[in-house]
Amino acid sequence: MKKRKRRRKVWRTVLSVIAAVILLGLILVFGFRVRTIEVEGNEYYGDNSIATWIQNDKFAENSLYVLLKYNLTQPDVPSAVESMKVSLKNPWTLAVKVTEKTMLGYVDYDEAFLYFDREGIASLRTKEAMEGVPYVEGLKFDASKVVIGETLPVEDDSIFEKIMETSRYLDEEELTPDRLVCTDSGITLYFGNVEVLLGNSGFEERIAQIGPILEKLAESYPDTAGTLHLENFDESSEAVRFVPKEES
Repeated sequence: MKKRKRRRKVWRTVLSVIAAVILLGLILVFGFRVRTIEVEGNEYYGDNSIATWIQNDKFAENSLYVLLKYNLTQPDVPSAVESMKVSLKNPWTLAVKVTEKTMLGYVDYDEAFLYFDREGIASLRTKEAMEGVPYVEGLKFDASKVVIGETLPVEDDSIFEKIMETSRYLDEEELTPDRLVCTDSGITLYFGNVEVLLGNSGFEERIAQIGPILEKLAESYPDTAGTLHLENFDESSEAVRFVPKEES
């Protein structure tokens, strides 16, 4: 009799565990179903675009799966996105925090603008011009070989490296030119009606002069168009030449 009672207790325990596992499985499958996706931090892409990207996975209906995918693995993200972090507001609501890439510049491409990041990766094609990102002229590349998400196929890698170096020092000085022009003679920046010639080297020292000089020009010669010659500037230079543009 005692053996039978023990067996019954064991079976009851086993059945209870099985029932608990089944119940837990049902909760995980049906309780954690995505109904709402809330997105923040995105400017390049709309909320629906980010939500569609996340849902483009046959298991993405389950919010726990999405949570684990975007926090414990390295999932693919849109080309202009640095990272996406996902948290749960509740079992059926995903909160997505998007960190987008900093764009180095943009060029004309396929009747729109093509933005590339600091690694030179073609990241975004759009018809909208973004504030704070310079328009780049003179950067030669084969448009037929452009692939979003891959390095921009420029003809001259050295010019591209100069653009990246220039951009780094512009960021340090908190300067944003309206245009950046690449030529054989070097880099030229445009701030409103002031043209700044940088040449092909010494970008750190030369760019450090731009902010203070532009402030002085705005005070002493407001709205005066002209060229700021920094192409030969170095630590031994005593003065910088600004040549006003002659009115026609």
